[in-house]
Amino acid sequence: MLRWAFDRAKRLTRPAHIVTVVAAHHREWWGDLVPGSMIPGMMVQPANRGTGAGILLPLLRVLRKSRDAVVVVLPADQYVADESTLASSLARAVSVVERGRRVVVLGMAPQGPDPDYGWIVGGEAEEDGTRPIVSFVEKPTPRMARELYRSGASVSSFIVVARGRALLALFQTAAPALLASLARVTEEREPGAVPDRAALERAYEALPHVDFSRDVLQGSAAHLRVLAVPPCGWVDLGTPERLERWIRSRGEGDAGQHAVLHKTTA
Repeated sequence: MLRWAFDRAKRLTRPAHIVTVVAAHHREWWGDLVPGSMIPGMMVQPANRGTGAGILLPLLRVLRKSRDAVVVVLPADQYVADESTLASSLARAVSVVERGRRVVVLGMAPQGPDPDYGWIVGGEAEEDGTRPIVSFVEKPTPRMARELYRSGASVSSFIVVARGRALLALFQTAAPALLASLARVTEEREPGAVPDRAALERAYEALPHVDFSRDVLQGSAAHLRVLAVPPCGWVDLGTPERLERWIRSRGEGDAGQHAVLHKTTA
């Protein structure tokens, strides 16, 4: 899955511009899977302090190197059957951000009224194809999930395209303590350099736990836009249950794969 995300990023930019974030306690799983082109941009988190730190740490590194950077957040726990469709939507989102939008979240076409997902309710579409975000709905009741599905709401993909400084501003409002701690560590290094390992470990010992979706995005809905991605066979594999279901569907051979794609594109 890490390689999927890396290959996804390479459709948008050169490997030298990709920052990969991994966890030290997961080394036994990713240690032998990392291609040489990924290593220069790799950052190893010494502890789990939530997805907020996992995004802010590389963001600060990128902004130290380029204050005007457009950044794309790509989670590694997602499978996409039709990568070209997702790539087209990502390229479109980058273009929209470059033309003035500040933060765009990609919304996925739901396969059904799944209450385990986070949902995005959008307003009227504008000329650039984006919609204002009316609300985020996390883990709705089954009844509410059915209503969201029928109304055309999107599933939150956790994929974000933004001006780096605009994304930093969201952290400044939603998680100032996290920002202050990580900023001190990154400011001690040359622009673009990996933070000192010992200093990073000390900082992580005291970091607050921040969930990027819940603590940063949901409280910033008024500053965000959603761009709906056409059906592309997107599956979130972020829980053991979803991963197990996906593996079972793959194990059923061509029939299982066809069933997944058919549900996605219906």
